[in-house]
Amino acid sequence: MKRFYYMAVLLIATALSFTSCGSDEPKEHVTATATYNMTFSQDLLDACNVFITYKAENGRNVMEAITSPWWTKSITSDKFPAEFGVMYKFSTKSDAELIKEKYDLEASIMFRMMTSNGASYSNTVTIIDAKGVAKDKVLSTLDKQSGKSIGYKVTINGNVSPANNMDYD
Repeated sequence: MKRFYYMAVLLIATALSFTSCGSDEPKEHVTATATYNMTFSQDLLDACNVFITYKAENGRNVMEAITSPWWTKSITSDKFPAEFGVMYKFSTKSDAELIKEKYDLEASIMFRMMTSNGASYSNTVTIIDAKGVAKDKVLSTLDKQSGKSIGYKVTINGNVSPANNMDYD
């Protein structure tokens, strides 16, 4: 009888050790949301066409023409590492009449990111800050900045690293 009692206690202890494992608990679904806020001077918009290609949901590329001095977009991704970024292109307007003697060519981007598990990051980058550019130097000044990009990779833990050479094709 003692033997049966010890065997039963051993079986119950073994069964409890298998059921106390936490691996059956559902994993938390983590997302990362990035917000791009870009500003452009009116002189820049008067002198050229501005095109933004940005990383949309889960890495998809989307291009938009910019016609306003500000542009904002929020993107959410649940694939990690999540890639967020923008590439900007300036192209000469065929009908642009540069009649002023000097132009203020300015553009910047504020990048903010937050994960659903509480991590956050923000950074502001000046894209172009050229004040008082002579009208005959406007196009060459813009050409030097066109086609560049700003990007970030975000891990599921919220760690952010620069990723300025992402594919925008």
